[in-house]
Amino acid sequence: MKKSLIILICLIGSLESIGQNKNVVSAINFMQYYTKDKNPDDLLEAKKYIDEAAANEETANKAKTWAKRAEVYSFIVESKDPKLEAAKATALEELAKSYQNTIKFDEKGTYSNSKAGIRYCASQYLNKGIEQFNNKDFVGALENFEKSVNLKKTALNEIDTLVLVNCAVAGERAGNFGKAIEYYKQLADMKFILDKDPGKIFFLLASAYKQAKNDAAYLSTIQEGRKAYPNDKNFIIEELNYYINTGKTQEAIGNLNLAIEKDPQNAVLHYNLGTLYDNLANPKDSKSITEKDYNDYFAKSTEAYNKAITLKPDYFDALYNIGAMYFNKAVKMQEVANAITDNKKYNEASAKADKVFAESLPFLEKAEQVNTDDKETYRGLLETLKKLYLMMNQADKAKAISEKLK
Repeated sequence: MKKSLIILICLIGSLESIGQNKNVVSAINFMQYYTKDKNPDDLLEAKKYIDEAAANEETANKAKTWAKRAEVYSFIVESKDPKLEAAKATALEELAKSYQNTIKFDEKGTYSNSKAGIRYCASQYLNKGIEQFNNKDFVGALENFEKSVNLKKTALNEIDTLVLVNCAVAGERAGNFGKAIEYYKQLADMKFILDKDPGKIFFLLASAYKQAKNDAAYLSTIQEGRKAYPNDKNFIIEELNYYINTGKTQEAIGNLNLAIEKDPQNAVLHYNLGTLYDNLANPKDSKSITEKDYNDYFAKSTEAYNKAITLKPDYFDALYNIGAMYFNKAVKMQEVANAITDNKKYNEASAKADKVFAESLPFLEKAEQVNTDDKETYRGLLETLKKLYLMMNQADKAKAISEKLK
């Protein structure tokens, strides 16, 4: 009696297994019907049977079950029949799952196309992400880009670096700077080269930190980029901009001198150096600077401006600034002279001021010839020139400037 009971239990187990295998066979049969007549009802029947087989422990650990399920869901993904619209909502996720489980249980390597199926699913996620990105749905784009990159990484142990870039950019556009930083850091650690520029990823990572208002990480990333790519002057300039924007003038000057060493023929760099020394020579609080420091900064500023003009003779900003420096210095000298009561000493001091006024004139005249689109700056230049001409008794030139001012 006991022996019969054991046989009966075994028989019941066998019948259950046969039943679940029958679900796989039924799914295959309905798939055959569908491929012949394209009736969506047949595909939905195939889906029903194969989902039951995939959910049952007797067939859920078999590669064949998942391979056939992948076939069913691949048809659903590709179909445009409105009857399958509801099934399509999660079809791509289920297709990817089916391919993953096929690979997991396929010990003999029978279903070798499963890896190609994984790549297909990853490309579908990527395409969905690109479409969303183009439609400015950056949150949705990030989600699908992540699905694409994670699927390849998990199932195939492959890293798609270009999709990682998409994840980072979509995160940035979505305002999810944490995600942007996460993916840019991965790319930086891999020393990924974007657009043939070895340092570009560091710049993008730094930009993400900057937008996240993490100044310390932004600066350290730029400095790390400088160490990694010492010949890339862009890192020096980026750090320079940080120091300028945060009012760290001496650090900015150090960086500018480094940049000039890398690119000595760059007129803009020399102009910026002149501007920094110009600002040091003329602080908001004029009483905070000694005469010695003023003269030192003045000399360094005019030297840098002159170098910029040598490299680029029609450099309006450099011409205007150096002319203004000489003019403003002469104004200060004249103010000192006006306070002198001794007539002889006054004349001597005033004559020195006139000489500096005269030094400003050729620069400002050249700037006026070059001209600028900034109307307010141009008006200020004309008014200064008019004053100079009147001081130097050049009435005709002063009159011509008055006409231009009109």
